[in-house]
Amino acid sequence: MTRLLFATAFLLGAAAVAWIGLDFAGSHALAFIITAIIGGVYLIGIFELLQFRRATGTLEDALNTIPPVADNPGQWLEHWLNRLDPSLRNAVRLRIEGERVGLPAPVFTPYLVGLLVMLGLLGTFVGMVDTLSGAVLALRGSTELEAIRAGLAAPIQGLGVAFGTSVAGVAASAMLGLISTLVRRDRMLATRQL
Repeated sequence: MTRLLFATAFLLGAAAVAWIGLDFAGSHALAFIITAIIGGVYLIGIFELLQFRRATGTLEDALNTIPPVADNPGQWLEHWLNRLDPSLRNAVRLRIEGERVGLPAPVFTPYLVGLLVMLGLLGTFVGMVDTLSGAVLALRGSTELEAIRAGLAAPIQGLGVAFGTSVAGVAASAMLGLISTLVRRDRMLATRQL
């Protein structure tokens, strides 16, 4: 079930970023660049969470197939720990030895969730500046009402840039946060079993 939710959330976030990026391709270079950066940050977070999830999978597999302890328990433990992802071995060893040590958590993803929103806001501010500067030019250029309306049409498109990048940033942030919660939940369940 978690695998399906992970894939669905990833696809929703990627689709939102791709949709906004395709809308800007060829029409607004700066907005396209910001959206591409949002997509890159999103993929970095997904990559970290995939590694985290894979490491949790090694722990779950190892916990589900614990062999009986042989004559030499120290040797058995070393063999069993070698089945784990290297990022988990020391923490799991310490927990088995009785120390209350937490297992590693994603390092970059919590920061990236916030960064995605900030990148979306950056695009919003760029679009608003574009809109306001275009409106000022349209209002200064003529006193005729039809000319002012025609002149304001282009700056109003800047609002699309403003809110489009925000949509990409917030959607990617929300989906990355959801995926992070899902994989951390799986790690918590494996930690309880440990």
